[in-house]
Amino acid sequence: MAKPAVTDLDRQIGKRLKEIREQADVSAGTLANAIGSSQQQISRYENGENKLSASQLYLLAKCMNVPVSWFFLNCNPEQPIEQLIKEPSPHYLRHIIEEEIQTLQTFWPNLTQKQRTTLLRVLDSYMEKPTA
Repeated sequence: MAKPAVTDLDRQIGKRLKEIREQADVSAGTLANAIGSSQQQISRYENGENKLSASQLYLLAKCMNVPVSWFFLNCNPEQPIEQLIKEPSPHYLRHIIEEEIQTLQTFWPNLTQKQRTTLLRVLDSYMEKPTA
C-alpha cells in the first residue's frame, strides 16, 4: 500500500508540534517515549515527512497539555473547503470555549506581567458594549 502524500497542512501541523515541544524544552526522544513512538518518527512529523494520524495527534496533544485544535491555529488549507454546515451547534461552541480556556490556562504561567496585562486589555475590549 502506498504511503499517503504529505500535504502542506501536514507540514504546518508538524511545525506546530516542533514549536510546542521546543518551547516546553522536551526532547523528541522524551516525547516519543511518552506516546509509544520513536524519536525518528517524531522528527519525521516535525519535518513534514510523515502524516500524523488522528490518534497520534490526540496523544501528542494530551502529552503536551494542549487541545488538539492548538495544532491547527493559523493553518491554511491548500485549497478552499466548502462549508457544509453554516452555523455551529451550541454544544460545539461550548466545547471550543472550553478548549480556548484550557489553552489560556496552559500558557498563562509562561507569560510576563506585561503580556498578561496586554492580553487582559484585549479581552476587555471585546467585552465592552459598542457605542451607537
